[in-house]
Amino acid sequence: MENKRMNSLVKWTLILFVLASIILNIVLIGIHSSRAPKCSAQRVHPLRRKHDERSAVFADLSREEYLQVQQFMLKQNNLEISTNQISKPSDNFLFLIDLSVPNKADVLAYLDRNGAKPTREATVVVFYGAKGYIKEYVVGPLPNPTYVNDVTMERYHAELPISARTVTIGEYNLLFQFLGNVFSKLGKLMKESFDMGPDKQLNAFEQMPRGVRTGDRKTWISFFRDMSGMYIHPVGFEVLVDHQNVNASEWTVEKLLYNGQYFDSIDALKDKYDKDLVKKIVYKESPDYGSLKPRNKPLQVGPQLFNAEGKRYSVSNNHVVYMDWSFAFGLSALMGMRVFDVRFNDERIVYELSVQEAMSVYGSVTPGMILTKFLDSSIGIGRFAHELVRGVDCPYEASYVDTYRYIDVPKPVRFRNSICIFEHNMGQPLRRHFSDFFHHSYGGMVNSALVFRTITAIGNYDYMWDFIFYQSGSVEAKVHATGYISSSYLVDGALRHGHQVAEKVLGNIHTHFINFKVDLDVLGVKNFFQTKDMEYVNVSLPSVPDHYAMVPQLVEKQLKTEKVWLPLCL
Repeated sequence: MENKRMNSLVKWTLILFVLASIILNIVLIGIHSSRAPKCSAQRVHPLRRKHDERSAVFADLSREEYLQVQQFMLKQNNLEISTNQISKPSDNFLFLIDLSVPNKADVLAYLDRNGAKPTREATVVVFYGAKGYIKEYVVGPLPNPTYVNDVTMERYHAELPISARTVTIGEYNLLFQFLGNVFSKLGKLMKESFDMGPDKQLNAFEQMPRGVRTGDRKTWISFFRDMSGMYIHPVGFEVLVDHQNVNASEWTVEKLLYNGQYFDSIDALKDKYDKDLVKKIVYKESPDYGSLKPRNKPLQVGPQLFNAEGKRYSVSNNHVVYMDWSFAFGLSALMGMRVFDVRFNDERIVYELSVQEAMSVYGSVTPGMILTKFLDSSIGIGRFAHELVRGVDCPYEASYVDTYRYIDVPKPVRFRNSICIFEHNMGQPLRRHFSDFFHHSYGGMVNSALVFRTITAIGNYDYMWDFIFYQSGSVEAKVHATGYISSSYLVDGALRHGHQVAEKVLGNIHTHFINFKVDLDVLGVKNFFQTKDMEYVNVSLPSVPDHYAMVPQLVEKQLKTEKVWLPLCL
């Protein structure tokens, strides 16, 4: 009995000791934490610039404005418009709603001379499949529209035929059904060559432009394995589809390419395949070399960006202030990101800096790539700006902005965190000098800059777009391409147009053209474009007149038209 009491006493003593130890540790941790220095995420110093609410004149349309424009267009009974996302090409489809950027002269009068605020309007594009043309309208004023004006002739000086439209989701839906019928007629070939069946399909990738003559709508469609990085898994099968007619029942297959061999019809390919009169592709499993999964696990976390005294910039609606900088921003569904009214030390230096086009030109021996010239604005650059991943696409502590778009959809769509803004140490000093003549001295300045970024994933390519604002007063427009290359099936003669990157896979030769619009307003709007070059001239030396030397000399030229400028780029 005595032993039991002793054991119980020891047990309770140990429990009390453990509890006391835990409480003491908690108290000590609390005391230590209160004494430890803390890095503040709050802004320590006031901003140098204030936000300007007038920047809203450049703001993208809000969700409510998109809906107001859509409903206003639907009330125009004479237009007979549909917003069904799987509308047929023969329907009248409301394809696009976007901000109609106000006239520059009106904006400058408003910003600089207290003029009237420009009318807020939207651009609307309708595909009139039933009538055979495309129309572009301006709808306003927002937020409560009362008028719709046809501006097609004013902007394009011509009527736009329906064949000039981009392919919509509704048309893609019909194209995939059409291709399914093609596959069903070639069941044996599709199974033996590509292991295609009810639970295993091929992915399609198209050629642009869609034909060789104005008005054509004939598309070579290449097929790829349905696996990671499909763009580098071509299978050697391509189909030319004539889908010019808005009635899908009239679409036809004009040609087929199988393992480098052309056929004029499905029946011709099927017949020769069944009779063993073609060079056959024998299906073989492909390694997953296109996967984006890391091959090795990282050993430790890499360096992270941290704002020790809070952010030195601020974002309010569509306006940014940073050190001596301020600008308004937006994201066009067609063109991509843009900034307006860019000021340094309160002086406007850029009225507009915007992405205009991303073009890629390919070479190949196979039809799916031989004439391909992708003009990304024709399908929309900004429409493919999706959510940015914290810590990968942008720093964790960056500021993220949502955007709304209305393009080929039944209602406006929100794209969360599709723009990021952050200050970044560029990794080298903005300026520095160390002197070891006469006096030893050093002076330098950290090169921190503000980055305004979005990333557009257009097919195989992901374009990272940056506008960078430096403390020196300079602005950089920068693009970095990543993602996947486009490829084609390796056939005879193909190596003249690229390099082999995998078994039976050709990485096609190509080049990129990126267009930006840069409207500089330095000390006003009356600016001109001047080039400064250098040439060597043989001159007599003033100090030794009978001796000559080749000396570099400045050459300045003022360029007044694009035609004068173009030869300098070639």
